[in-house]
Amino acid sequence: MAEEMRLHVELQTELNRKTGMSPQDARLAAQRQFGNIVRIQEQAREQRGWIWLEQSLKNLRLAVRQLARFPGFTAITVLTLAMGIGASTAIYSVVHALLLTPLRYHDAGQIVQLRSRQKEGEVSDAAPATFGDLSAANASFAALAAQYYYYVNLTGTDTPSQLNSADVTADFFKLFAVAPLRGRTWSAEDLKPGATPVVVLSHALWLSQFNGRDSVIGQQIMLDETAFTVIGVMPESFKDPAGVAQIWRPMRPGIDDLTNRSARYWTIFGRLKPDVALERANVELATFSRQLVQAHPRNYEGWTLEALDLRTRVVGDYRTGLLVLLGAVGCVMLITSANVTGLSLVRAAARRRELAIRAALGSSRGQLVALILAENLLLSVLGGVGGVVLGSWGLGALLSSLPEGWLPRADEVSLNLPVLGAGLVLALLTGLASGLAPGLTASRVDASDALKDGTRGSAGPSAARFRAALIVGEIALALLLLAGTGLLGRSFLGLLQRKPGIDAGRLLSMTVSLSAKRYDSADKCWGFFSRAEREVAAVPGVEAAGFTQTSPFRWGIPMSFLPERPGGIATAANLPEAYIDSVSVDFFTAIGCPLRAGRLFTGADDTRTAPVVIISEAAARVYFGTENPIGRFITPGAPARFEVVGVVGDVRRAGLASDIPLQVYRPLAQRTPPFATLMVRTSLPPATLAKSVRAALWRADAATPVSDVATMDTYVSRSVTQPRFYLVLFSLFAALALLLAGIGLYGLVAFSVGQRTREFGIRTALGARPVDVLIPVLTEGAKLAGLGLVLGLVASFAAAKLLQKMIYETSVHDPAVFLLVPVVLAAVTAIACYIPARRATKNDPLTALRSE
Repeated sequence: MAEEMRLHVELQTELNRKTGMSPQDARLAAQRQFGNIVRIQEQAREQRGWIWLEQSLKNLRLAVRQLARFPGFTAITVLTLAMGIGASTAIYSVVHALLLTPLRYHDAGQIVQLRSRQKEGEVSDAAPATFGDLSAANASFAALAAQYYYYVNLTGTDTPSQLNSADVTADFFKLFAVAPLRGRTWSAEDLKPGATPVVVLSHALWLSQFNGRDSVIGQQIMLDETAFTVIGVMPESFKDPAGVAQIWRPMRPGIDDLTNRSARYWTIFGRLKPDVALERANVELATFSRQLVQAHPRNYEGWTLEALDLRTRVVGDYRTGLLVLLGAVGCVMLITSANVTGLSLVRAAARRRELAIRAALGSSRGQLVALILAENLLLSVLGGVGGVVLGSWGLGALLSSLPEGWLPRADEVSLNLPVLGAGLVLALLTGLASGLAPGLTASRVDASDALKDGTRGSAGPSAARFRAALIVGEIALALLLLAGTGLLGRSFLGLLQRKPGIDAGRLLSMTVSLSAKRYDSADKCWGFFSRAEREVAAVPGVEAAGFTQTSPFRWGIPMSFLPERPGGIATAANLPEAYIDSVSVDFFTAIGCPLRAGRLFTGADDTRTAPVVIISEAAARVYFGTENPIGRFITPGAPARFEVVGVVGDVRRAGLASDIPLQVYRPLAQRTPPFATLMVRTSLPPATLAKSVRAALWRADAATPVSDVATMDTYVSRSVTQPRFYLVLFSLFAALALLLAGIGLYGLVAFSVGQRTREFGIRTALGARPVDVLIPVLTEGAKLAGLGLVLGLVASFAAAKLLQKMIYETSVHDPAVFLLVPVVLAAVTAIACYIPARRATKNDPLTALRSE
C-alpha cells in the first residue's frame, strides 16, 4: 500500500511539472493513469497464472503419456510406493488411535488413574479402604471414583448369558462427565441401603440383548436371579477404560466392604481440579501414602500411591513398541523413497537426449525440472492410492489376527481423515523428494554434447555417485531392520522355551457363574462345584477335572501375606504381593502342576477343619528362605492364620513374558466363591469334548451359564501376543527392506553394466575372459554393499537399546544376531550383483559394438 501511494504521488507531481496542470487536474489524471497501470498489472498476473496453469496441465498430460509408454517402469515404481505407503499408513493408523487421539471422555486430560507401587517396582490397584481414606482427605481431585469387575448371570432373555459387571462408586459417571443415551444414571436415593437394585446398560448389550428398545428403561431384568431395574443406557461412544464392562451397578454402603486393606483389587479414577497439575497431585498422594504407612504399617509399608494420565495408563507398555514400529516403518519409507529416486535417476538418464532437444528448443531448466516433477508427483499419487488400498487391507488383516480385547482402543483404529491426510502428505513428499534430485540432475544438460551421435543416456558422475549413496543408505537401513528382527526373533524363541508351569496340552477350560440368589451361601456353592466335578469326571475321555476361582494366564487376585517367623525376604516393611486362589482337590492334577513338598488338598480340608494353604516354590523362597515351609503359617492380617501344608511348582500365570509370581492356594471348600473356572484334562482333543463337558455342567444345574470355553494352549499362546505382534511386523518390514535394497542394488549394477556395454565389448574382443568382466562389476557392488553393511552395523548397535523393553532374556547386543544378519544381507547383495554381472559376461562383443 505504501508503494502504491508513493507511485501515485510521483505521477501527480510529474504531470503537474510537465503539463502545467493545476494540482486538482493533475491528481485526477494521475488517478486515471494509476488505475490503468493497476489494471495492466492485474492482467499480467492473471495471464501469468493462466500460463502457469496451462503449463502444469501440459506437463501433466506429457507425464501421463510418458508413463503409459513405459508400463514396466510405471508399475514397478507405483508398486514400490504402494508397499511403503501402505505399511506406513497401517502402522500410523494404530499409532494415531492409541497415542495421538484423546480418549473419548470430556476433558480427558484431567482424568487420571491411581495405582499402588511398591519400592521394588511392583504395581497393583488399591484396597477398598484406601479409596475410603482418600475420598475423605484429598485436595487435588474434583471427583474420585472406583470400580471392580464381577461376573453376573443374565436370565429371562432369549439367550441366558454371563455378563461382566462393573460395580462402581457413586461419582463414577460424574467423573467421566458422560450423560446416558436413554434414561438416567443413579441418584442419591439409589445408593441408600435397601433401595431397589438398579442397573445401567452398555450400548452394545442394549442392542444385542434388548434390540435397542426404548421400552427397556424402567423394565426389570434378572441378574443372578435378582430383579434389577434398568434406569439408563450409555451412548455407543462410552466405554470403561478397560473396555470390558457390559453393565454398571452402584456400590452401596453396608453392602460393599470399605474396610479391606490387604486385597488391592479396586481401580481408582480421579478428575483433577482445573488448577491442579498431575505433578502436584502426585506430591499430595506421596504425603497421603506416608500417613497411611504411619496409621497402618503392616498394609502400606513400602507402598505408595501414584496418579498416571489415563491415556498413558490405558496404552500401558504399548507406547514404546508402537513408537519403535513407527520408526521401523519410517526406515521402510526411506528405503522406498531412495528406490524410487534411483529409478527416477535411471529414467531421467535415459531421457537425456529428449531433454536436450527440449533445451535446444528453448525450455528453461525450471521447465525441465517441472516436467520431471510432474511425472514423479503423478507416480506418488498413484502409489498413494495403491498404498491406501494395501494399508486398508493390511490394517484389517492385522486387527483380525489379534485376540479380542488385546489391543487397547482397537475399535478406534481406522483409516480416518487424519490418517488419510497423513498418507497423502507422505505420498506428495515422497514424490517431491524422489523427483527433485533427478530433475535437477537431468536438467543440467549440455545440448550439443547430448545430441552427438553415439552418446548414450548418462546423467554424469554426480548422478552415479548420488545413486550409489542411495544404495548404501538402503543397505544400512535394511541391516538396521534385520538386526531388530533378529533380536526380537531370538527373544521370542526364548519365550516359547519358557515352561508355563502347567501342562497346557489337552487342557480345556470354561467359566461358570452361580446365581447369587439360589446360591446364597458358601455351602450351596460348594455343593454345586462338587456335583459338577463328579458329572464332568464321568464324561468319557476326561482324565481329571478341577475348579479354580481365578484362571491361570487370564486373571488373578493379588493379596499381601506375611509369614510368621519369616526366613526369607518378606517382612512387614517389604511385603510382596501374591496371587490368592481357591482350588478344588483335583485342580493340580488336572493342570499338571507338580507337588514339590508336603501334600495336596484332600476332601477333609473343609470348613470344619483349620484353614490351610498350598504355596508355590517362589512363595516358599520369599516367605521362608531355605527353611522348610511345611507346618509354618502365613497371614493376610489378623485374625486369619493359614497353615502351609504343601508346596507346588511355579506357574507363570501372568503370561510367558512375565516374571514368576508368588502364588497362595486355598481349598475351594474353605473359601468358596460364586464363580469359578473348570479345568479339564482330556485324553482326546479338548475341542471335541467341549460340548459333552458343558452338558455335564448343565446336569449339575441347567440354569448356570457356561462361558469362555477355550483350550489352555490358546491362553498360553495369547500371553505372547504382544512380542509375536512386534516380531511379525518387524519381520515384514525387514523382508520388504531387504527386497527393496536388493532390487535397488541390482538396478544400480545393471544400469552400470548397461553404461559399460561398449567397454565390455572391446575388452572381450581383445581377449578378456568372462572372469575379467565379472570381477570389476562384482567389486563395484561389493564396495557399496560393504560400506552399507559397516554403516548399518554401527547404526544397529546404537539403536538396539530402543528394543530393551521389547525383548526378554536377550542381550540387545547379542553376538549371534550381529554376526548372522550381516552374512544374510551380504549374501542377498552378492546375488543382486552377480545376476547383472553374469549377464555382462554373456554379451556378444560384435552386437555390443554395433549397438553403439
